[in-house]
Amino acid sequence: TKAHSGRSGTDPHAVVRLLWVKLLVVLLVVEVVVDAQLICWQAIVRCQDEPACHLAYGQYLAACEGNLRGTRRQCPSHCISALIRLNHTRTGPDLEACDCAQDPECVRAKQAIEPCLPRRHPSDAGGIGCTEARQRCEEDGSCHSSLTAYLSYCGQLFNGRKCSSRCKATIQQMLFIPNGALLNRCVCDGVERPFCEVVKENMSKLCSLGDHGGHSEQPEVDDVYEDEDYDPKNDREEYPDPHSGAGRLAFCLPLLYWPLARILV
Repeated sequence: TKAHSGRSGTDPHAVVRLLWVKLLVVLLVVEVVVDAQLICWQAIVRCQDEPACHLAYGQYLAACEGNLRGTRRQCPSHCISALIRLNHTRTGPDLEACDCAQDPECVRAKQAIEPCLPRRHPSDAGGIGCTEARQRCEEDGSCHSSLTAYLSYCGQLFNGRKCSSRCKATIQQMLFIPNGALLNRCVCDGVERPFCEVVKENMSKLCSLGDHGGHSEQPEVDDVYEDEDYDPKNDREEYPDPHSGAGRLAFCLPLLYWPLARILV
């Protein structure tokens, strides 16, 4: 009977083989998760299987259509918002990290949309994202004070009207503060990137900062040629007290995310 029981029982060699197979499967899964990148078409399939990612991916395609087709260079705010929503889904981040596997259309789309992606420390840039640069500046007492002055004195610059001598002096003062210098190298990023780029363009057109000294042959030329309807008080009264609730909200606006690299050449 014992012999009969042994013959009808489970083969121990089969059990060992089964355990080895399971172990190999586990090791393969770990290797894929840790070492390998998903191919982008696989990432898209996974995204389509997740309802939240499927919805966010469709919104991203619609919002960023111009960028993906190569007909638009700047990133509209609704495209950036769609990217952020997609990245907040479970499988959405895989779409950014996936491997195109030499698919030319995939490579082109990734290159087209890359400038719209929020970033912190761009490895291929000489600086950091303006979002992080602003946060570091606000945590520094002297830099935060300069940001407050910048908000107070550069209202006409934000509106695209003028760059007053006081606004210029405030900007130049920022260049000599260590954390303010980060704003010189930062790259417009995040949800506020389009507005950051508008301010950068206004500074490039309106602020003639060819040196760090704050002096020029005609230092008050912008005050001589004031607009007839321009009230100097507007630079200060147009924006709220930065210590008030409205002022703290204003500090979150992209008007403070100003890279200075292009205006210092």
